[in-house]
Amino acid sequence: MRGRKRYLGISVFTGIFFLLTLGIGLAFFYNARELQQEQEKLYKARYAMIVEDRKTPFWQSAYEGARQEGANRDILVELAGTELSKDYSMADLMRIAIYSKVDGIILEADESREMTALINEAVAQGINVVTIYSDNAQSDRCSFVGVGGYKLGQEYGREVLKCAVEGETLKVAVLVSSTANDTGQNILYSGIQDTVDRRENKDAQIELSLVQVDNTNAFSVEESIRDLFMEEELPDVIVCLDELNTTCTYQAVVDYNKVGLVKILGYYESDTILKAIERKVIGATLTVNTEQMGRYCVKALTEYREIGTTSQYSTVDVKMIDNSNVSQYVVDAHAK
Repeated sequence: MRGRKRYLGISVFTGIFFLLTLGIGLAFFYNARELQQEQEKLYKARYAMIVEDRKTPFWQSAYEGARQEGANRDILVELAGTELSKDYSMADLMRIAIYSKVDGIILEADESREMTALINEAVAQGINVVTIYSDNAQSDRCSFVGVGGYKLGQEYGREVLKCAVEGETLKVAVLVSSTANDTGQNILYSGIQDTVDRRENKDAQIELSLVQVDNTNAFSVEESIRDLFMEEELPDVIVCLDELNTTCTYQAVVDYNKVGLVKILGYYESDTILKAIERKVIGATLTVNTEQMGRYCVKALTEYREIGTTSQYSTVDVKMIDNSNVSQYVVDAHAK
């Protein structure tokens, strides 16, 4: 009798434990399913943002603008590659986005044939593409959001003219990418050249030159710029067209004791660049409203998905920062 009671007790306990385990498992399953369904309801669409140097302040700011605009529209914007265990090429990230069947792609493009083919493949599969900052005009992308290259060139040109002295020759070097396969930097250079050529005071001689920088990686950029400082005659003004070139040139000027001898016209408004302007090592920097650029991309993609049309080209605001207004930008940077 005792054996039967013990057996019965064990059986009842086992049955209760099984039912509890089953109940917990089912509850977990249904809760997970409800959570997944809620997450699917939370967002109307999912966009992938694909850029080359996603960790830089420039692109982090652009992504933040896109993310916030997406959140306002119930759209999830993901910065491609952030959660991956290894670094993938831009082409591979495009393939991953296409395979993942995202609803739209925000892409820092180039004019290569491979990129054109990938954009067209995405569009053929119903995934609209907006190019950001650098374009691929020959592709089927629905819109390009960036800065007017010629306008940027004019801004730099006006700063160059401020450095010119009557009766002297001003040597100006414009740093350009040796690996870029687009016309953007050529358009920008034309803006500088035309602004300089149309100057009223012809007594000051201005010599413009292009200096190629290997932008394969940060190390190659640094080496290219240091090679420039190893030459016998340095330019009077160095125009930098991206954030990395600006910071590397600034560091080279300090390392080679050329502060005050070489004027830097930079790009973007990182903490390092703003501090260099305060110290009068960098003369001025051209800043782009990166958050606005990100927002415009999400707006363009959403418009095209909803009504089938959007602006082919949108430009964002730019402004020159120098010693006269840098303090306000420093205050704003600290407030963020």
